[in-house]
Amino acid sequence: MLRIIWLQFKHSWKAWFAALFLFIVTGFLTGTCLNGIFTIADHFSHLSRMENPSDIFYYPMIFGVITLFIVSSGVIKLVINSMSKEYTLWTILGANPNQLAILIGGQLALLGAIGAFIGFIFAVPFTVALDTWVTNLTGFVHMPIIPLEFSIPACFWTVAFIFTISGMAGYLHSHKLFVNSQTDILNFKKRRSKFQSITHLLLILISALGLIVSYGNSLIVTSQAQHYLALGNSHEAGKTYTQNLMIIMLLSIILFALVAQLILPKIIKFWTQILPRQTSATVNTAYWNTMFDKNYLSSLIAPLFGGSFLLTGVTYITSGITNGGTNQEATANSIASLVIYLGAPLLIILANVLVITVIVSKQQRTNLNQLFLLGFTSTNAIVERIMEAVIYAVTFFICGVIGNLPLYLTVYRIEVITHKPITVSWLSTMAWPAGLFGIILIFVAAVGGWHVLRFEKSAEKQM
Repeated sequence: MLRIIWLQFKHSWKAWFAALFLFIVTGFLTGTCLNGIFTIADHFSHLSRMENPSDIFYYPMIFGVITLFIVSSGVIKLVINSMSKEYTLWTILGANPNQLAILIGGQLALLGAIGAFIGFIFAVPFTVALDTWVTNLTGFVHMPIIPLEFSIPACFWTVAFIFTISGMAGYLHSHKLFVNSQTDILNFKKRRSKFQSITHLLLILISALGLIVSYGNSLIVTSQAQHYLALGNSHEAGKTYTQNLMIIMLLSIILFALVAQLILPKIIKFWTQILPRQTSATVNTAYWNTMFDKNYLSSLIAPLFGGSFLLTGVTYITSGITNGGTNQEATANSIASLVIYLGAPLLIILANVLVITVIVSKQQRTNLNQLFLLGFTSTNAIVERIMEAVIYAVTFFICGVIGNLPLYLTVYRIEVITHKPITVSWLSTMAWPAGLFGIILIFVAAVGGWHVLRFEKSAEKQM
């Protein structure tokens, strides 16, 4: 089986190549963290818990790996769909879903190991920079400065860690896909089985119910908050709501991921009525392309919604709920929290956006050929790709702002009932979605336009 995995990887490496960037970014982040942890253990094992800066490196690694496991499903679906003919042939020749999943998992593990090693090489000098920056930002001047050192054990564990995680993700995500399609080997996009549909519905109901309960608990004066308010300590009273807010963030992201494929096409259909779909061929084509490719739509927007919601939530918690110092201290702690807890997931999410956009753009060669046959010029095709980017970006922005509104109102209510100064503005619901809106617009439009130009040059050479 190992030989088959290697031979299949050599044969289809071009299909996987775009995904390499995702694993290089993950390897860079994991390598930075592990290199820091091992170097601290080698040189500063005598330090007390308060003086040891290892926590700066543990949290980004944990959050980053979890994010990789989640977002990799979109990459795997897109690559499998692009090579559906090959996997149909494997099925005809007798391969079962378990064997095909091992084949995918093995290839993804190899890709993860290669990306992790490349990422680790770039990570070594960044380890010192991250430690120095966070230490100076938070004012912990008593912490030691980590020496610039290439840790061989850290390199080994970085490669082994990403190898294992990517292999597991590849196996589990692809196994579910192949099991769904085993009754119809010509269709790897088959809908869920009845059992999976029921499980999916139950998860939606549980997440929604948990979200309602968590929001409800955050809108009342709890017994813990009453205790601190009686002592005149509004700061500690506000902090008692942190756990509820974290649960809200987690359940909201899970719920959105579960319903994304269902609600996103409806949102696009609703707001694009303001666009000249009936009078502009480019706008109409862009609209239908976004509606038809639901895998890309959900793979693009769901992780970005999660990143935006986390960024907004952590900003609210650090600047509005747990803020008990001066404005300068609050700002420093907010920035440090965003970097330590969300820096790695955000980078991986952005890398995922770029990777899946590149993969999908490569798969749209047939679509471009049809457009040119119908009379589209290269300018028309580029405009069409830009309009697709606009539709994706605006749809994400709408989801991001609507998702943030209940969280903002909840935090505002907490500040009122705990007698804290109101520090959260309603404009904050748009801040992170607006920033990520620009990133989606640039990424999708740039990659789409680049592939149109490449296709045009390729067509000219063949004539």
